[in-house]
Amino acid sequence: MADQQQSSLPQEFELWLTSKNYKSIRPVLKTAEPADIGERLAELPIAELVVLFRLIPRSRRAQVFAYVPFERQEELLESLPEAVVSTLLNDMEPDDRTRLLEDLPFEIRSQILLKLSPEERSMAWQLLSYDEDSVGRLMNPEFISVRGELKVADALEFIRWTVRDADELHSFIFVIDPDGKYKGEVSLASLILADPPSLSLEQIMDTATVALAVTDDKGAAVDFFRKYDKAFSPVVDSEGILVGILTADDVFDIAEDEATEDIQQFGGTAILEDSYFDTPGMVLLRKRAGWLCALFISELFTGTALRHYDEAIAEMRYLVYFVPLVISSGGNSGSQASSLVIRGLAVREMELSDWRRVFGREVLMGLGLGLILGAIGFVRAWTWEHNILIAAIVGISLVGVVLFGSVVGAVMPFGIKRFNMDPAVSSSPFIASLVDVAGIMIYFNAAIWIMRSIGPMLGLHAPGGG
Repeated sequence: MADQQQSSLPQEFELWLTSKNYKSIRPVLKTAEPADIGERLAELPIAELVVLFRLIPRSRRAQVFAYVPFERQEELLESLPEAVVSTLLNDMEPDDRTRLLEDLPFEIRSQILLKLSPEERSMAWQLLSYDEDSVGRLMNPEFISVRGELKVADALEFIRWTVRDADELHSFIFVIDPDGKYKGEVSLASLILADPPSLSLEQIMDTATVALAVTDDKGAAVDFFRKYDKAFSPVVDSEGILVGILTADDVFDIAEDEATEDIQQFGGTAILEDSYFDTPGMVLLRKRAGWLCALFISELFTGTALRHYDEAIAEMRYLVYFVPLVISSGGNSGSQASSLVIRGLAVREMELSDWRRVFGREVLMGLGLGLILGAIGFVRAWTWEHNILIAAIVGISLVGVVLFGSVVGAVMPFGIKRFNMDPAVSSSPFIASLVDVAGIMIYFNAAIWIMRSIGPMLGLHAPGGG
């Protein structure tokens, strides 16, 4: 449960829930933040949830319902009386209702649509007709728009007669031409302060410069809000006609979902449709097992690579002690580089054409990091074995492995992005697996070269096998 200091619910609320003190609970449900109510009620058994939900004033039920997790929303819809469900669905914001409907099975969705009024049903079908990953699915088609030639005084009068609830009124109203095409926006503050009130909206509006297209991808919406730092965006169709509005809170949800997917993929897990605790055990097992098996198979090549160097291992068994040190350093440097590049691609700090710049930068960075770790590895190997040949092998190998890991970790996301795939799939486990194999090859090849070429020239030798 959320910390009470960060909640609008009073501290006594828990005690009232335990004692079923509905007389004290009812006023709280009238005044507390819908998000806090929805979050807390979602933790209750369904029987208690239904009872308390019916205590919420009708005017607030749709708001609270929007903050209840999807699984509990389903349970509520099945448990509440049909009349309450019908009213609730008709009162919901169109964009919130769309998110609910798109996740429901087709049969249940069809039943729910029949409970809507003809106007709300038509609006729901319109939003569901857009592509699943498009801005059209997210937008709210209810907004206030006025013609540009309208006078300020007439616009204020229009708002007073049109808006039924203050919650429906945003801080801006949109200006359109006679064909419904988006031209600009006027803030309510500008309307109130306009002098004289006989000015037209065209004279005081902010001219339209940017808008989202109804067919834009959800990711484009996140980039739009990040770039322009706006609380809302108009949404237009292919002809520039204003068809909806997208608000920042909707985009926050998209950004959270995308971040969750990236983190899951980066950690080597298939994307979970539900939260960790709401995902059935067998589903979670299947999602994780597939990736783990793929990574396990890729790691089998590590053993194959080691067997290839049986002779070097037999000659210098002390090499084996430093294998984890060397290959883990390469995997870590690769994970560092890939996380920086994936983040850069995600927030548009980098484009595909920047791969050469990143490659050159990571070559220098890999060399620098490799020299630092190589020096530390050299000292560690010397203090352990007191053999300059072993220390040189470890130090030089670390430079090569860290350099390789940094370059691969930086370039791999560009390659995956080039094929229109999510760069997050170039996750740290895959990079680590690749660098493990390459690290063993670099390590033992460096050992063989130093042992057979440099050692005899200097009159040095490594400890032999037992």
